[in-house]
Amino acid sequence: MQMLIDAFKRNKKIPEDRIGPVSSGDTEKSSGQRLKPNFAVLSKRRWIVIFPLFFLFISFSAINAQVFNAGFSGGLNISQVDGDGLAGYNKAGATFGIFVNAFLSEDLTARLEINYSPKGSQLKTSLEDLRYYRMELHYIEFPVMLNYLLPAKLTAEAGLSGGYLFRAKEKDELGEIPVSDPFRKSEIAALAGISRLLTDKISLNLRISYSIIPVRKHAGGGTFYFNRGQNNNVISFTARYQF
Repeated sequence: MQMLIDAFKRNKKIPEDRIGPVSSGDTEKSSGQRLKPNFAVLSKRRWIVIFPLFFLFISFSAINAQVFNAGFSGGLNISQVDGDGLAGYNKAGATFGIFVNAFLSEDLTARLEINYSPKGSQLKTSLEDLRYYRMELHYIEFPVMLNYLLPAKLTAEAGLSGGYLFRAKEKDELGEIPVSDPFRKSEIAALAGISRLLTDKISLNLRISYSIIPVRKHAGGGTFYFNRGQNNNVISFTARYQF
């Protein structure tokens, strides 16, 4: 062993009969190549950090400028997944979250939110069809909205949302189904809605959300023009209380 070390230090050629088997790990190390980070995975997850940090930055900025209000919301999601072969907003689930409004002008505000949002789909069961199927998708969402004040205490809103899927489950009449086609962990959705102010602090909101990027590929991976896979389609009814 000492002779091998001395030969290496003197940069001399080591006789072939003195060289033992080389493992794959040693080969990678000797090639001088280093493991490279998976930038594709990093880019997909980067927004998970950026959205909350952006939310906090705007919140503290608004607090310092004293041109804000904050509050919380709660309500109901009804959803379907376009492209899963089912039809109808048959799945319902409770949604809730917090928000901060930053006043940009007399009629225009920006709203940053953090919400829990259940999505998915469900087969409607009847006496004629006793089959059961339910897709449960649980998201943490970070919507960024612009709100414009309308007459009659109405407010129109539009924006984008980044979502993180932290749990997915499919069930039929026999129990939970192993997920063969994985769902994307991240979602980008377009949002639009309208609110009605009931009092100075309480408002009701109706919102539509639709995935811009499919949350899962079609079975077999088939596509047809703009139909690239399965998309979340959600209608939300919420009440908001602002401080």
